[in-house]
Parts: sequence; C-alpha cells; structure tokens
Amino acid sequence: MKKNNAYRETMPLIGVIGGVGPYAGLDFMRNIFINTQAKHDQDHLNCMLISCPSIIPDRTNFLLQNNDVPDKNPALGMFESARRLYAAGAQYAAVACNTAHADRIFTPFCNMVYTSFPELKIVNMLETCADYVKTSLGINRLGLLATKGTYKSQVYHEYFRAEEGFVLIEPDPPDMEKIHDAIYNEDFGIKAHSQPIAGYVQDIIQPSIYRLIDSGAEGIILGCTELPLSVKAQDFSIPIIDPGILTARRLIALTAPEKLACEGA
Repeated sequence: MKKNNAYRETMPLIGVIGGVGPYAGLDFMRNIFINTQAKHDQDHLNCMLISCPSIIPDRTNFLLQNNDVPDKNPALGMFESARRLYAAGAQYAAVACNTAHADRIFTPFCNMVYTSFPELKIVNMLETCADYVKTSLGINRLGLLATKGTYKSQVYHEYFRAEEGFVLIEPDPPDMEKIHDAIYNEDFGIKAHSQPIAGYVQDIIQPSIYRLIDSGAEGIILGCTELPLSVKAQDFSIPIIDPGILTARRLIALTAPEKLACEGA
C-alpha cells in the first residue's frame, strides 16, 4: 500500500491497538485526550484507534492453554491491526492490553512489526509502567491486580525483579479467581458489562485492593486494562498505578511533548 510520506512527516499520528478489550481501548484514547493540553479541537493530537476484536483471540486463554500453535497466537491479529495503523500514517503505537505483553505474544508481535515496517515504533506498556515506578515513586512493594494469564506469564516480574529490590504482592488464589471473574464473567464481568460497571464488581475489587495493602503493598498496579474502568484512585491512600495512563502520556511525550499536561491536571 502506497504511503503518503509528506503526511507522515508533518502530521504525527498516534495509533492505539484496541479491541483487547473494546472498552479498554476507548478508555486508552480517553487518557490521551485528558493528558493533552488543549483549548480547541485543533490543539489535540491526531490519534487513531483500531478495534478489531474478531481477529485477536483472547490473550489469557492462549496463555493458560499453553497453546503454541502459531496461527492461534493473538500476535497475528495485533500485527494486522498495526499494519492498518501504519498504512494510515501512524508513527507510534501501543497495545491497550497488559496480558498481550506476555513474551509469547508480545515478542513475535514486535518482531513482525519491526521486520515489516520498522518506522512504526511500539511503546511497551509494562516497560513504561516500570520506568515510572522506578523514577517517580520510590517504592518497591507493589500489589498486582491482573488476569490469570498475566499472573501465569509472570510478565510483570520481568520488569520488577527481586534482585533490584522489588516485591510483587499477588492476591491469594481465591482472590485471583474472584478478580478474574470480575473481568471475564459473562453475567457481570467488566468485559461484558462496561457501561455501567456492575456493583458486584466493585464488591470484589475494592476488598482485594485493601487486602494487598494489608499485605504490605505501597502501591497497586492495575495490571489489566479493564480494571481502571472500575477503580477510582482517589478512593485509596496509596498510589493506584494505571499503566494505560502512563503509556498514553508517553505517547504524547514522544509526539508532542509541549502538549503533555502536568500530572494531576
């Protein structure tokens, strides 16, 4: 597909690979808008969200089933989404899903992108989260709320290593099941019922956060992009870390740093 290079050079475009899940992708775009200094429509950055969930298999199921069949890997659908963003002129992009950053998915995805169109830079959400914690928060005991796929892949442990002094505090197995259910349950889970969030979801997640705090967590990582839809940071006395917000801010900083809003603005 022919690319309009003049457009690519003069009109930076941020790409968001959504659909993983769909409402999480919308929330990611919202984070870009909120964190951009703008007084008029034209002050906002050029963004494109692609949400094609039908071509991206569930990431957690892929990881839990130990399914290494290449054509079942969610990386393929993520790559197709990235290809479409690149064709539209995107220069930077991110995947709005924590679990998709597990090595068995994210590494082949990045390899395909780099090989096919190295001009498109993929911002790693987990790496961005780790950089922020290490440079801005000064804490080392972190509670992690996530899907079972993220827990199993231990992907966050790659960025918060014990040898660096970090302790990742995970919920006990019953809480893990409840949190996973709060995300995936077809009757009340966030993926199925995002507008509005079911009250029962709040009854699961908030006590889980408090139990992590009681276990010594100095900050809580919302390690699933659906979780920020149901958690309000101001409800808690310790930092609630949303990797989606941090990645949105990094994308702004890379494309138009002068438009990055002050934290908390």
